[in-house]
Amino acid sequence: MIDMIKKLFQPFMVVFSHVLKSPHTIKYPYERLKFSPNFRGRHLLDVKKCVGCGMCARICPNNCIVMIEVEKGKVRLPQINLGSCSFCALCVRYCPHGALTMTDLVEISTDKRENLIYPPMKLAEPPSIKNVLPQLKKELTVQVTRSKIKYIRRKI
Repeated sequence: MIDMIKKLFQPFMVVFSHVLKSPHTIKYPYERLKFSPNFRGRHLLDVKKCVGCGMCARICPNNCIVMIEVEKGKVRLPQINLGSCSFCALCVRYCPHGALTMTDLVEISTDKRENLIYPPMKLAEPPSIKNVLPQLKKELTVQVTRSKIKYIRRKI
């Protein structure tokens, strides 16, 4: 009889133990995780550093980078199709002048595929998280100690 009662109340005890714990989820889009400095998000182009060598287009495994003329034959700058990009960062690694970098912006969704093609001038604009997520209030960093995960919230 006692075993039957234990089996009956065991699911309730499991649920009750989880009710007292804090959740492991975040309230996106009101809260957002702060990514590490080596995170690979959207590309950023420094037009002043780019010499138009085309190394980024040659090294790209997905062929999503093409060099286009910006000023009638004077300067060729990269145009990236983020819809086919795998964010491998080979273009950033092999850029001889460091003109391409990666940002922590991962919110690049759109309703049309052609909006994922970023011309050089759009790549040169530093992305603003406030334009993408206007309802964002806090940025979270993760602190892991032994078996506990703790979120540290910072207002933006």
